[in-house]
Amino acid sequence: MISPKKQNIFIAVALALLFTLFCAASLNFMSFVQQSLWDNAVKHVMESTARAANALQRNAVKDLELLRMLAQDLEQGMSSDEQRIIGKLQTHLSGTGSLAALIFKDGTGYTDTGLAVTLTPEERKLVQGLNKQGGMLPPYRNRGSGRRTLTIYTPVKFPDGREAHLFKGYNVESLYAAYALSFYNNTGFAYVTLPGGEIIMRSLHPASNKTFTSLFDIINGNGNRPEVIEAFRDSLKNGKTGVAVFNDADGENVFCYVPMPDMEGWYLVSIIPNAVIMKEANAIILRTLLLCGLLFAGLLAVFFIYRRLKRGYQREIRALAFTDTLTGIRNFTKFKIDGDALLQAPDAPHYAVLTLDILNFQVVNEVLGYNIGDALLQRLALLLGELARPGALTARVNGDHFVVLLPYDKKQDLTAYCDALLRALNGYARSQAGSYHIELRTGICCAEDGDAATGINDLLDRANIALKAIKAKGAQPWNFYDSGMRVRILREKELEMRMGRALRDGEFQIHIQPKYRLDSLELAGGEALVRWQSPDHGFLPPAEFIPLFEKNRFIIQLDQYVFTAVCRLLRQWLDAGVAPCPLAVNVSRVQFYTLDFVETYIGIKKRYDIPDGLLELEFTESIFIENVELLRTAVQELRQAGFSCAIDDFGAGYSSLNILKDLPVDVLKLDGVFFRSLKSNGRDKVVIQNIVHMAGELQMATVAEGVETLEQVNFLKDTNCDMVQGYVFARPMPAEKFTERLRNSGDTC
Repeated sequence: MISPKKQNIFIAVALALLFTLFCAASLNFMSFVQQSLWDNAVKHVMESTARAANALQRNAVKDLELLRMLAQDLEQGMSSDEQRIIGKLQTHLSGTGSLAALIFKDGTGYTDTGLAVTLTPEERKLVQGLNKQGGMLPPYRNRGSGRRTLTIYTPVKFPDGREAHLFKGYNVESLYAAYALSFYNNTGFAYVTLPGGEIIMRSLHPASNKTFTSLFDIINGNGNRPEVIEAFRDSLKNGKTGVAVFNDADGENVFCYVPMPDMEGWYLVSIIPNAVIMKEANAIILRTLLLCGLLFAGLLAVFFIYRRLKRGYQREIRALAFTDTLTGIRNFTKFKIDGDALLQAPDAPHYAVLTLDILNFQVVNEVLGYNIGDALLQRLALLLGELARPGALTARVNGDHFVVLLPYDKKQDLTAYCDALLRALNGYARSQAGSYHIELRTGICCAEDGDAATGINDLLDRANIALKAIKAKGAQPWNFYDSGMRVRILREKELEMRMGRALRDGEFQIHIQPKYRLDSLELAGGEALVRWQSPDHGFLPPAEFIPLFEKNRFIIQLDQYVFTAVCRLLRQWLDAGVAPCPLAVNVSRVQFYTLDFVETYIGIKKRYDIPDGLLELEFTESIFIENVELLRTAVQELRQAGFSCAIDDFGAGYSSLNILKDLPVDVLKLDGVFFRSLKSNGRDKVVIQNIVHMAGELQMATVAEGVETLEQVNFLKDTNCDMVQGYVFARPMPAEKFTERLRNSGDTC
């Protein structure tokens, strides 16, 4: 059993481990939530960036198509007439919120407002190098308006051979407003860059640095890893869409970049501080962390409440588990735990275990009532402790069975305790309404006499052996254990382990003791007796195993085995032409009370086809006294089936003459106890003479068993006893020898 200190250490370690696991799980969960929220926020920014990029591209493509349509219209005219060109510009492009112009290769041209334009040499050189298919120019500062302008263009070739370009310009600031180049509640902003990262358009957002000319001016350094920067550079060059995170002087920023293939492969790059993206996520994480903390605190609270309640319940359960509810003293389980502890103490005194119960306690319950019985048990429990020396343990096992572990100096202390207990308990019983008398039986085993007993259980077993010995002998109310008792118990266990195999292996042998007629001294029959011939232990006397078999009910199998063997022997005689001799077989008390006793014996007789009159069943006198009606019915059925029935051992117990008149038996067997004192006691002769005479009057044959002297034979002959069985004529002999005697001696029955 784990000690409370070790339990507390285990719980502390378990809680620490649980807390660690909980923290790890919480951190993992928060990391997952943080990443999920970040991914969702970045996805939103990416979608906004893509929408703005698509809007920019759609507008540029639409206006470029419009320019091309105008170019086609101009190309279908007859000449490059000034008024016609201005008219077309005004018709198609005026009022669109942008600037429009047509510039010839010589650097002259017209605006949609009718103004003549002459390009500077640098501007003329730029125009001459334009793409022949048309396209888009990076923003520049317009000389006329002074504003940064984004321009699209397409070539025009007039019928008269003159070449020119149509231009349409947009105010960059108006594009910012029109296409929402600020993101995430105006906390983020955007750049339009070339594939090499050069910034060509920048947001008006305050955080949009006006001094940087390239994205890489922003991200170079500031702790950004070179390999990450190079991966970003490669993505821009290869027209990929993606997300990157870089540090700048103000902190960590998220770059969402989307290519615009219809705008010369330019990029729209949104930049949002990572702290802004994580602001909402951090709030959710904080709430999640708080919730996890509250949850863990709640679990701890539940755990400690549960532990507190559990301790209370354990105390109650321990009280229930270790206390007898009726008497309030220890129960048997607690007694054994405490008893072992006392016996193993290094300075333990001499101890003895007493196991005791009240004789016929059930009668007290049934006659006086269960409340009186319970009160008696409570008083006994109280007296067990009050009369014991300090250091004793008392407990109730069950019912009226109690045990005591008692220190003592000499064995007289133990018997004095038993006597004092009995006196005090009877004093209580006499003082109650319906005064009654109590008898206690106590088995005692001293630790010093315990045959190397190693603990309380061994001493209890031996004390119980001593208690059972009292019940068997019915002597004094207490009994000390001795080693012989245990030897007998072990011997009985050994016999029980071997009895089944012995029966199967034929170790039980049939012996027959002849019976002789007194008038002619001729053989009158025999009694079948059983002997156990063990190959390991030799001959075992019946007194060693018959009482045991009656107790464990193995006698039922043995009785049927003997009866079957006798029937088989009679059938062998009949088949061999040997004049059969009536044989008597004992029926044990246990066998008689089996439900199918009569049917079984009649069935075996029929199986071997035994003629009537050859089988006699002997019933002990005690059976006749216990249940006369049941026996009368059984005897009548057996006699009708061809059996003779006998009363065995008459006179060995408390004989009743009533059974002689009430039962229709054929034979009365007088026990040998009658004949042992014939010389010294003339009264015995009178009793025997009258019993024999009365049996004759009741048409019963009489058999005297256990006859050992000629004097006894002569006396029995004078009393007109019919038959004698005893050593004076013959001892029991094996069935084979009895058969030989029938064959060779000419004896007949």
